Amino acid sequence: MCTGRMDPAIIADAFIHGLDGLLVLGCLFGECHYVSGNFNARHKINMTGEMLAYAGMNPGRLSFRNLSSAESELFVKHVTDFSTEIRELGPLGGEADKVPLPKLKENLEIAKTALAGPKLRWVVGKKSVFVDTGNKYHEVFTEHEINRTLSGIVIDEMATHSIMAALQNKSASVKELAKELEIPPPETLKYVLALKRRGFLEMESVKDHTPLYKYVEQEG
Repeated sequence: MCTGRMDPAIIADAFIHGLDGLLVLGCLFGECHYVSGNFNARHKINMTGEMLAYAGMNPGRLSFRNLSSAESELFVKHVTDFSTEIRELGPLGGEADKVPLPKLKENLEIAKTALAGPKLRWVVGKKSVFVDTGNKYHEVFTEHEINRTLSGIVIDEMATHSIMAALQNKSASVKELAKELEIPPPETLKYVLALKRRGFLEMESVKDHTPLYKYVEQEG
């Protein structure tokens, strides 16, 4: 019924199942029957695009554009232009993307899990509120400030879920995780300790004076 109902996790799932490109067409801003639906859609698509780009996908594979229901010629133009752009990029996991298909799909699975989580959903849902009316302390944020904060959260969530995925079936040290995931060791240590405090990881053993961590299965 509305582009505002687009689910970021479903977008990631579509690419996991082989989609080469996704174009979302929404109403013109100010003409949404649900008032702010298309603004919410833009926020979700931007966040999802940033997450999938961080996973290694070319950001040009996901696009959000606007038009009115009376602009049939513009509709054709948007679809034609986007189709041409995707053909130029080629199949998912090709040279246009940062990583090849098998690894890209692994990363997209991790991104899907992060996008389905409560933190990113809450932040993107509150973006318009923080920009328009502010938080509970009446502090209003600029679009740039919110985008910078959201970018940091996207990176943190992707790194956090990547570490948990890497430790699902093995134990590893911070140094080994940093090398495998290409995350700087100090940042990897920060994420590991945070996950340990939250009960997602535990120290399994110590090898050559180096702690080895493993994932803790969550109940429910």
